[in-house]
Amino acid sequence: MEKPIIATNIDGLLIESKAFIEPHKAWFERAIKKTKNDSLRKWIGRENYFLGVNEAMEKILPRTSKEERTRKARKWYQKDVISYIRSHQDVIKKDIAKKLTSLKEKYRLILVTSNTKDYINKIIRSSKLQGIYDNIIASRTEEEPNKEKLIEELMSKYGKPICYLTGKSKDNINTKFEKLDIKIISVEEISQLS
Repeated sequence: MEKPIIATNIDGLLIESKAFIEPHKAWFERAIKKTKNDSLRKWIGRENYFLGVNEAMEKILPRTSKEERTRKARKWYQKDVISYIRSHQDVIKKDIAKKLTSLKEKYRLILVTSNTKDYINKIIRSSKLQGIYDNIIASRTEEEPNKEKLIEELMSKYGKPICYLTGKSKDNINTKFEKLDIKIISVEEISQLS
């Protein structure tokens, strides 16, 4: 019999959010410097930030396709995330990693992340978090992050998880899982899964 599935994120759960927020800010600061367009600052931290990424990349790489601009933008960001984690190992939540590893006896753990397929394994290796996940659902590098699409892929490949374990109390992916009647469990409630 198949083990029940627990879907999780990584941002805020296994790795503190600042490891993703600080490179996000740095990405926009770099784009502002390259484009000399200070109005890009308004996109920092916004849910629809990728509109600002597109605006910046059209100026930085005007002769390339949208897919190539997206690939390049996401590659720069993901490399910055890896670099941040390598130089700030304290952002890794080793106690949560240990708890998730202990859950593997009873559950299949699937990471659902808008980080890219090309880089998520590098992020996991840089964080020394290998072996926790049975499967990973991640974004394609040439596509904008799309959490709905990731959930659809999870459901079609593996079925409905019993819950979504998250380190974020407010995230639009939580709402998407709730609409599918999938229970959201916060990192503080992880003991429910013993």
